[in-house]
Amino acid sequence: MAYISRDDIDVHYEYETAKNTSDRTETLVLIHGLGFDLRSWDFMVPYMTDNYHIVRYDLRGHGLSGSSKTTLDKLAALFVENLRMLLDDLQIQTFHIIAHGAGSIIALYFAKAYPDRVRSTVLLSLPLFNSSGTANKYKDYRKKLMTYQSMLALADHVIPNATLYPRHSAETDALYSAFAKVTFDVYLELLDFFAYAHNEIMDLFKQHTHPTLMLTGEQDPMYPPYLSSLIASANPNCRFMTLYNASNMVFYDQPEETFKQIEVFLKSKWINRAPLDPLLLNLHSEFLDMVNNNPADNAPSVQLKISLLNRFTVAVDDIPIISGWGRRSAKDLLIYLLLNPVVTRDRLCEELWRDMDLVKARGQLRVCLTHLKQLLNNEVTKLIYSDKQQISLQTAVDSDVLTLLAEINRANEETNPELKEPLIHSVFAQIQPDLFRNLNQEWNLHLRTKMEIQLVTLAHQQSDYLASQGKFTAAIAFLKYVLLFNAEEFDAYEQIANLYEQNQQKHEAKKWRLKAEQLQHTKSM
Repeated sequence: MAYISRDDIDVHYEYETAKNTSDRTETLVLIHGLGFDLRSWDFMVPYMTDNYHIVRYDLRGHGLSGSSKTTLDKLAALFVENLRMLLDDLQIQTFHIIAHGAGSIIALYFAKAYPDRVRSTVLLSLPLFNSSGTANKYKDYRKKLMTYQSMLALADHVIPNATLYPRHSAETDALYSAFAKVTFDVYLELLDFFAYAHNEIMDLFKQHTHPTLMLTGEQDPMYPPYLSSLIASANPNCRFMTLYNASNMVFYDQPEETFKQIEVFLKSKWINRAPLDPLLLNLHSEFLDMVNNNPADNAPSVQLKISLLNRFTVAVDDIPIISGWGRRSAKDLLIYLLLNPVVTRDRLCEELWRDMDLVKARGQLRVCLTHLKQLLNNEVTKLIYSDKQQISLQTAVDSDVLTLLAEINRANEETNPELKEPLIHSVFAQIQPDLFRNLNQEWNLHLRTKMEIQLVTLAHQQSDYLASQGKFTAAIAFLKYVLLFNAEEFDAYEQIANLYEQNQQKHEAKKWRLKAEQLQHTKSM
C-alpha cells in the first residue's frame, strides 16, 4: 500500500513493474470511474504486467485517497495536478492512459495540460452525451436517487448497469464495497462538475489530437454503442470498437479481450486518416452537423410534475391529466416509478402484485404499463422507457414528496441552531393531517416510515431549542407534530404537560397529564 501526500491530500496508488523489462518498456496509467477504485482493474492487470509497467490510483475521495474542499471551476485542474504529482513522484515522464467512465474525462484534461507526456489514450465507456441537456437530466436522475434514498440506492442503479456479473456475486460485492467508500459530497461534486463542464469536455474530445481508442460494451445501457460511436465520430484521431458480452465495464466483464484490443492499438503504427472525399463528405454532412452542433441542446424537454402529499395530481408540461388514474393500477405504477426510477419488470410484479402468480402478474403489468403510457401520451413525451427486462422514467420529476424529503435531509444535516430553525419551519409549514395518504402501499411504507421518523426527530429538536429560549407555546406546537405522526409517544404528552406548567397554564397541564395516564393505562391492558 503506497501513498503520496500533496496539498493535504493523500493519494493512494499501486505501481507494478513489468515482468519482462527493457529500456523501451512503456508505462500504462489506469484511471478508474466515478464511484469505483483502483481495485476495479484487478481482472485486467494480470494480462498487462508481462510487458508493461502499471500505475493505478484512487481518485480523490475514492478508495483510500483523501479529499478536500474545492469549487467546480477548479476541480478539473485539481484532478490533473494530483495525477501529475503522482507521476513526478514515480519519475514517470511519458505513458499511455487507460481510463474508464469519468476517468476518461480526467484523461482528456490531463492530455490537454501536458500533451508531451501522453503517448495515447484508451477511453472505456466515455461518459459523454450529444447535449448538455441530456447530461443534466442524467445528473438530476442520479441525484434524485441519492436524495431520497442512499448511496446504496445509487449503487443499485449503477452497478447492475455497469457489469454483467449477477447481483450478490463476489465480483459485484467488490464494486458495492468501492461505492460504500465514497461520500455523498464527493459524488455530488463530481456529478455537478460533469454536467457543468459537459460542453467543455465535448470540445476537449473533439480537439484531442492524441491517438485514441474508444471501447464500449455491446450491452452497455448507460452509454450504448450507437451513442458512443456517434461521439467517437466527432474526433478524426479516434478509433472505435464494440466488445461483445460486456456492459459498461468492458475490462471487468471481458478483461482478456479488452486488453487484447488495447495491445493491438498500442502496438499499431498510427497513421493519420486521409482527408475525406468531397463526395462522401457531402453525403455525410447532415450526420456530421448533428455531431458538431449538438441540436439536442435546443430541444425542449418534457416536464413531469407529480403531487403526492395530501392529494394526487399529475401534470405534463403544466397540463393536468385528470382522469384514468383509478383504472389498471396506473396510479400505483407511476408512484412506484417516481420512487424507483429504474426497476426490473419482475421486481415490479413482486411488489405490486405479490399475491398473484408471476405469469399473471407479468400480464397485469403489461396491461397497466400500456394504460400508463397512454395517459402520459408516451409516443410523444417519451417519459417512460421499457424493454423486456426494465422499465424506467426518462426525466427528473418535479414532485412535492421528493422536495419535502430533500428539505428534511437539509434540516437534519444542519448543525447550527440558528440556521436550522428556518429550515425546520419551512418543512413543518407543509405538514397537514393525512399528509402521506398516497404512500399507503406495503412497498412504499418504508419511505413513509423514514420520513415520519425524521419529522418526529426534527420536531423534538425544535421543541427543545424553543423551550430553552422560553418560547413555550411554540415548543408545545412542535411536540403536537410529534403526536401527529406517533400518537402513542408517552414522553411527548409528559413534555407538553411540563411546558404548559412552565407557561403558567395549569389547567392545560392537568389535561395533558390525564391524557398521558390514559395512554399508559391503555398500554398496560
